[in-house]
Amino acid sequence: MTDQKYILAEKLRTYISRYGINDFNEDHLKKVGVTLEELKEHFSDRRDIVTAILEYERKCFEEIFNEYNFEGWNAIDIMLMVSNEINNRFFNVSPSVTITLSEAFPDIFEAHLQMRSDFIYEKIKINIEKGMQQGMYKNDISSEMIARMYIAKLNDIHNPQIYPPEGFTFATIFNTLIDNVIKNITNDEGKEYYKQRKQLYSILNFR
Repeated sequence: MTDQKYILAEKLRTYISRYGINDFNEDHLKKVGVTLEELKEHFSDRRDIVTAILEYERKCFEEIFNEYNFEGWNAIDIMLMVSNEINNRFFNVSPSVTITLSEAFPDIFEAHLQMRSDFIYEKIKINIEKGMQQGMYKNDISSEMIARMYIAKLNDIHNPQIYPPEGFTFATIFNTLIDNVIKNITNDEGKEYYKQRKQLYSILNFR
């Protein structure tokens, strides 16, 4: 996908959060910085738009790991940094957008979830094993089981029965998920380290 198409995908995600996916009104498009001509030039139909938006979201997530060299980092700091970056990039995302996309094209959304899950699974598994080696995580946990449980809970974000979109933002749900995961897998030393680092990150990110 071209850089221009990624830029448009981000704007169209904002459009859908405001106006829905059933109609692309020229005046509304202008309000998010997209012209009707650009829409017709870069996208063939709504299916193409949804595919681009979801690919853009995966790219944003994967870029976090491409931009940071986590070699030598504490496993807990990696978790906190990834969480912080996701908040910065997805702070205004409501689960309602994802629900809209999943309902409009469930096959595209399922393929997106699978690709995202595969990527995150590997990263979480590596992090768990790193934390165990560093003496921050409990040594009697299964990296594979924790990674799979994490993926299941992450996918629950898109379930409106669990998280009604009018009551939760992506950032709120994700922060709670990360916090619960870290607290469940850390030993006493890891819990104390996490407490100190979490306070530091809160101060650094105070708005």
